[in-house]
Amino acid sequence: MKPQVMVVGVYHLGNTTDLINVESKNDNVLKQQAKEVVDALSRFNPTKLAVEAEWEVQSQLNDSYRKYQLGKLTPTKNEIEMIGFPLAQKSDISEVSCVDWRGDDSENAPLGDILQYAKEYEPERYKKIMNMYIEPMQREAEEWPSLSILEGFTRVNEADTVKKLHEIYMELAMIGREKDYYAMEWLTWWYKRNLILYSNVRRLITSPQDRVLLLIGGSHVHLVKQFLKESGGCTVVDANEYLK
Repeated sequence: MKPQVMVVGVYHLGNTTDLINVESKNDNVLKQQAKEVVDALSRFNPTKLAVEAEWEVQSQLNDSYRKYQLGKLTPTKNEIEMIGFPLAQKSDISEVSCVDWRGDDSENAPLGDILQYAKEYEPERYKKIMNMYIEPMQREAEEWPSLSILEGFTRVNEADTVKKLHEIYMELAMIGREKDYYAMEWLTWWYKRNLILYSNVRRLITSPQDRVLLLIGGSHVHLVKQFLKESGGCTVVDANEYLK
């Protein structure tokens, strides 16, 4: 018997610097719809919960989780507190695990600069990236506020969405001319981040009976699932087995 890991791709409920932004919902609507997601995911019976936060905030985040358990915290508008905290409590998980890493991402040209470079020097590739990936994904994201969070998260975890979110990065890798690989440092950082996410998730596994649930931005799903599957160390569970 192998431990199980379920990677749940999400769109961020609060402010984000991601390429794809989703309009926020009314707080009361968010609370009710978040409960639907919690009820669906709790059927996985997770033994551990991992979230997209850096380990440096582990203590602070779990202080907030304990306040939530005592009824002394109103969750802020983000998926860790609105979905992660109630899911952990419902699943009798004593601590939420922070598994993200960002390092000093300011050392690399930001994604906006990379796209601007492509716009100026490789307009055809820029048009392809925008027309095939970013603009269609943004149009779809504009529909998500009219859906429940459960329906929106289901779309994020659809195989075609996961594939498209990863293909964007494969196209970014082609930006540059001759020996100028303009996006490569940023992409190296991106792959390193996802490898560290994978490593930190696997470190949570201490028993064949473990069932680890990871809440993570949708753009990470392809790589983290790929690394987990290739490790042979666990069974990767499709989130939509529980969200649908």
